[in-house]
Amino acid sequence: MQNIWGRSSESALSGEELREEVRLHLARHLGDPHIAFSDNDGWAGNSREPGPPVDVLVVPPEGERRFAYVCSFGSSLKKRPGGGGRMEFALAVPQNGDPQSDLAILNLGANIVRQFAKLVHIQSIRVLAGETVQFSRNPRPILEGSKQVAFTFMEPRLPSDGFKRMAPPNGEAVLFWSPVPIDRDELDASGRHGVIQFTRGLIRAGVTEMLHAQRPSAARAAYGLRRPFVKLVRDCVRRVRGRGKSL
Repeated sequence: MQNIWGRSSESALSGEELREEVRLHLARHLGDPHIAFSDNDGWAGNSREPGPPVDVLVVPPEGERRFAYVCSFGSSLKKRPGGGGRMEFALAVPQNGDPQSDLAILNLGANIVRQFAKLVHIQSIRVLAGETVQFSRNPRPILEGSKQVAFTFMEPRLPSDGFKRMAPPNGEAVLFWSPVPIDRDELDASGRHGVIQFTRGLIRAGVTEMLHAQRPSAARAAYGLRRPFVKLVRDCVRRVRGRGKSL
């Protein structure tokens, strides 16, 4: 059997050593993780997907912490093209005790961090606090029943202090980022106020890396941002059309 973790990264650490550092980092700051998804084809060089091979580590709920934590591994083995250093991606996923719904949102969170871990190596995406990503002009909601249609990058807030930066021995630092779903009003707030003020507003409104379909928009809570008149009219038309279809 091929030892897929024995390959060396661009740093002084082997893939297996760096994975162990990420595992210990998660254990110190939150809880013991396990591998929920292993990109065996990617590590063996047979993957048809673009981007580097990426696994997903999961810290399951424990005690009063009723959420799981998903974290990518594989992106940090190489520096991203164009600078930005080494990075991995993490999200918190609520777990309410219903096996079917818990598994569905866990898979969604794992897929989000995995795809971003690949995407930063194949597209020129700025990964900085408050930067936003929208994948189409008229995207569908990311979470079922939500109005969240884009992502913004935030530093992880739920693990204990010091989680956002991992400094392994004999290796370069790895930064952890959370791609947090946002709605259209929050996307407008980012463009209007700039990434620094937008990030401060999200934190002031209590936004974290937790996936939450019904999270109130931080645009109004943090800025009192009013929607443009055209958007108000469009929303009214959509509601009227929706009621007409349901009759």
